[in-house]
Amino acid sequence: MTASALQKAIDLVTKATEEDKKNNYDEALHLYEHAVEYFLHAIKYEAQGDKQKETIRAKCIQYLDRAEKLKEYLKTGKHKKPIKAESEKSVNLLVLK
Repeated sequence: MTASALQKAIDLVTKATEEDKKNNYDEALHLYEHAVEYFLHAIKYEAQGDKQKETIRAKCIQYLDRAEKLKEYLKTGKHKKPIKAESEKSVNLLVLK
């Protein structure tokens, strides 16, 4: 049985937050970006209703913002620490009905 795009996205973003907490920013960035691709696929093909789509979109924005902060941090040569990542709780907020 294959996992849905939404489940793959959640799994990837969970791994991304773990890598982020370990300061593995290159890997976290890659995982956040990959997760957003799956979230967008879920919005287009799997989401049931506008509320679910809007919830997923809001999470995409949050994860893209974090990815942009990491990208900027990595690009600037690691002169300063990136803004702290959202707590793992943010992953758990993606409860869709």
